[in-house]
Amino acid sequence: MSAAAKLLVAQGAHSSINEAIISMYRNEVHHTFNTYNQWKEKGYQVRKGESAFLVWARPLGAHEEQEAEQINSKFFPVCFLFSNAQVDPIK
Repeated sequence: MSAAAKLLVAQGAHSSINEAIISMYRNEVHHTFNTYNQWKEKGYQVRKGESAFLVWARPLGAHEEQEAEQINSKFFPVCFLFSNAQVDPIK
């Protein structure tokens, strides 16, 4: 999936590989993506047993203001995202 995303970025369709990957995941059901903690901060709980959508995380040692694509790292950890269809409001 990353290879296809890289091609979309090269063509100018998206500004980052993660943005391209998320656009591939997006459909009528799954349209908003956040991490577990981001959903929790917004007042939602990810349902037990839901599978995450995977994107690339910021490389270890990267600073918040640096873009992941600008860093010469051979290891990019994985970030787990959940969609709006996988959460319920916390009561």
